[in-house]
Amino acid sequence: MNDWVEGLRARLGEGESVPWFDPASGGVEARSLFLLEAPGQKAVGAEAELRRTGSGIISIDNDDPTARNCWMLRDEAGLPYRESVHWNVVPWYLGTATRIAAPGKSEIQRAALFLHEVIAMLPSLEVVVPMGRKAQAGWAIYQERFAPKVHTLPTWHPSPRVFASRPAARQEILKVLQQAARLLGTVRAG
Repeated sequence: MNDWVEGLRARLGEGESVPWFDPASGGVEARSLFLLEAPGQKAVGAEAELRRTGSGIISIDNDDPTARNCWMLRDEAGLPYRESVHWNVVPWYLGTATRIAAPGKSEIQRAALFLHEVIAMLPSLEVVVPMGRKAQAGWAIYQERFAPKVHTLPTWHPSPRVFASRPAARQEILKVLQQAARLLGTVRAG
């Protein structure tokens, strides 16, 4: 999968920062895909300063609150990390060195083909969890064009901002991830 990232970086040119897939995740054997909107500053940035401080990968082990929320919720739901891949509907960083930006409709549409290429690398994919409105919009555009036959379980974005403004969001995300665990048969006994 990271060979694909290298090729995508070459196709996009130097203006776009695309992070690597996490080698600790499920990779091409993943049965679930967690889709967020676009990489955050801790994954990779558009400026040299961010490249030095970010991990360079999309990972639930990144040092940021959204990654931490993903890690805790996934673990609580009983979803082994080796069963999943985390990615973004827009695979490149949006924003500046000091401020992240949400993808607009044009970025989401531009990225649909790249999402198709990612899905094509996941022959065992059974469940997609688009997290947040932008990810859900990107997944909807993708489904309309390419119509994959997988379970789609939309839910809230796992950011601290969402958790602060919607107190029930954490529990709702957990229920969705528990449903994904049941579909994949990864629920822990007892």
